[in-house]
Amino acid sequence: MAYADTDPAKGAAGRKIAAASLANLKMITSDTAREMQQRSTASRLHNIEVAAELKINAKAFSKVMADLPTLSPLDILRMAIHQAMGKDNWEDAARYAAMLAEYEQPKLARLESTVTNRTEDMTDEQLQAIINSENLS
Repeated sequence: MAYADTDPAKGAAGRKIAAASLANLKMITSDTAREMQQRSTASRLHNIEVAAELKINAKAFSKVMADLPTLSPLDILRMAIHQAMGKDNWEDAARYAAMLAEYEQPKLARLESTVTNRTEDMTDEQLQAIINSENLS
């Protein structure tokens, strides 16, 4: 299907196109093409400048980060608790302490544990021997 054969009020799929949509279309002339080309070139130059600036900033950021001491998440939580207590902000201090407790003493449900049942195939005598050897009676 050639474009000349299509109705301007219908799209390529034969659906109606709103008249306001067609009114937004602009004719591309050599002047508008030149203007678009200039805007595209300016945009590309701007993007190149931004990329170069980002590269410089990334190097500076890397240098600053290398100079900082390495802190673990636990150290940061402890510092946050200390600062909150210094400001008499007990709610935040308690919240940070709860986070810290999760790291230092995780809940039993979060610990991986393997339980084996070694008594399934044992006789009564074998069970009694284990009870006696471990002083469980």
